[in-house]
Amino acid sequence: MNKTMNSLILVLTVLALTACVQVQVPVENNNKGNQLAISSVRDLPIVYPQGSLFSLAPKYIKETSLKAEQTQKIYHLYTNAIISDIQKNHFELAMPDKQAVFHVGFGIALSNDLSDVKISEKFGITPGLPEHSGLKKGSFLIYIEDAVTGRRVWRGIAQGFAHEELTVEQRQQRISVIVSSVMKQFYQTN
Repeated sequence: MNKTMNSLILVLTVLALTACVQVQVPVENNNKGNQLAISSVRDLPIVYPQGSLFSLAPKYIKETSLKAEQTQKIYHLYTNAIISDIQKNHFELAMPDKQAVFHVGFGIALSNDLSDVKISEKFGITPGLPEHSGLKKGSFLIYIEDAVTGRRVWRGIAQGFAHEELTVEQRQQRISVIVSSVMKQFYQTN
């Protein structure tokens, strides 16, 4: 009985430790403005085979400090990066006449619009990148939801600092690195 209980505790501990991942990734160079903190968690053991169809479901914050035009541009860049990254990993974007197997929901927010406390309450995880004076902290939240059950399978978040001075090409490259870094954790558990 005691041996069975110890085995059960060991298995539960291992599962708990492997379910949530947190990493800090230096992006581009080592200064604080380029830090990237990532956290993810697997909610269900559902696995999607290569070639599975996915759809996108962007989520917007009701009130934001950004202008509508800025928000649209940022979401457009993230949409393209997400589709590209998922397709590189052998999944296919569902066309309107096809049923997706999983949905990819995502949102982007600055910390003055969506605090770590609110992220933790609503999303359940946060990498906890510390604020730095003079820098605007932003969060990229993404999740995978099973189309059949409607339940969340996986969720991840990256936090870094906004770089308003970047060119469009530099911004696209940075966003691709951010999306790839977060999604890598989904692919590793899929």
